[in-house]
Amino acid sequence: MSSNRISLFLLALFVTCAALPSFGQCGNENCGLVIRGRVTDLELERRKDELLFFVNLDVEFVNEGSQPIILFTNEFPEGYWLGGWSLYENADTKSGAIFRDGYWQSIIGSDSYRELAEKLDVAAPPSENTKLLRPKEVWRFPDDFVLSFEAEKHSRFPEQKTWKEMQDYPSTLYLTISYELSPWNVEYFKPNLIRKLSRRWKDHGNVLVERVRDGRFNHFVISSERMLIDLSKAKPKLVSATN
Repeated sequence: MSSNRISLFLLALFVTCAALPSFGQCGNENCGLVIRGRVTDLELERRKDELLFFVNLDVEFVNEGSQPIILFTNEFPEGYWLGGWSLYENADTKSGAIFRDGYWQSIIGSDSYRELAEKLDVAAPPSENTKLLRPKEVWRFPDDFVLSFEAEKHSRFPEQKTWKEMQDYPSTLYLTISYELSPWNVEYFKPNLIRKLSRRWKDHGNVLVERVRDGRFNHFVISSERMLIDLSKAKPKLVSATN
């Protein structure tokens, strides 16, 4: 084969390979996924030693990357595990939180996770357990959580600001919420499954997984952009007589 033919062959091979999908290689851990939210309703229940703010949200998952993102679905009927929330004085992303709270899922070796592990351990993303978020696509859904403050005395660990201490700050603050997007309890039955799927499904899109596994399981926690919340606008929550 002449040198010209070899050059043409290599050029054609390069063009063909360049045209193939190269998912699973996004430049940042989030792969372009951005979470935005808006507070749609706010109710307040006052108790003897605490104040509970019931926060309703309109949430958006936006793919601002150039490649599809594979999201896991149907782990919980109510949606993703909203495990953390933080309050800030301003919109400056370099400023630290004045209040952080939340709770995260524990290890659960239930039959439902055994079954989910089997459903996910396949060659391509199953449509009944995954959602493909294409570039520029927006996925909207409602969500809610309870923002709780101790009234005056500290009893939590780690210690959080009480409602009395929060009076030193404006009533209008900035809120972020954090989600766990990985159904990591499936790895109780199939170790390292999520990371294996990120490689196995790379021609279909990007599976979000932490760059370096911190512990036994593969998690993926992502926080939203900051959104406004005005605690002074909370309406009294109607509590039934049976509660």
